[in-house]
Amino acid sequence: MLTIDMLLRSVAEWNEARNANPEIKIDLHSEDFSTAYLCGADLGEVDLIGADFCEASLNGANLSDAKLGEADFRDADLSGAELIGTDLHHAYFNGAILNGADMSGANLTDTDFSAACINGADMSDTDLSRADFHDASILGTYFMDSTLINVNFSEADLSGSDFNGANLTGSNFSGANLSGVIFDDADITGVDFTDAIGLSLPTDPGEE
Repeated sequence: MLTIDMLLRSVAEWNEARNANPEIKIDLHSEDFSTAYLCGADLGEVDLIGADFCEASLNGANLSDAKLGEADFRDADLSGAELIGTDLHHAYFNGAILNGADMSGANLTDTDFSAACINGADMSDTDLSRADFHDASILGTYFMDSTLINVNFSEADLSGSDFNGANLTGSNFSGANLSGVIFDDADITGVDFTDAIGLSLPTDPGEE
């Protein structure tokens, strides 16, 4: 009943069918959604492992608690999308737009966000270990209490972002724009800030 053909034909019809049949488990892993118009689609808790969303429009879509490991979102638009608690390990977001997206509590380990636009997004309480944000635009994004071990932020613009309480052990911020970035209570052990712009670290209360 809830088929890929229905979803691609009409998001409204798909959402109505999901609301009427909330108990149905949906498996759409490895399906091709490239260039599809899926704005506002309810894909929460759906198995979409390895699916292709390249250049798809997913503005305002609900992908919370979905299985999206190794999914491909290159050049897709996920502005305002909900990805709360979603498993996105080893997914690809190269060049994607994630402005205002809520990815709090998600598994984003080994995920590629290089050259993506992630402005005003919520990535708090996430695991982003070994993720790649090289050359990404990440203005005013929240990373509070997240695990960001060995993450690559080189050449990224992180102006106004908040890493309060985050674990940044071994991460690379070389050449990044860190103007107005908050690092209060963050673990910056072994972090590379070489040639970073606008870096301002909190003062140790024990130091004069």
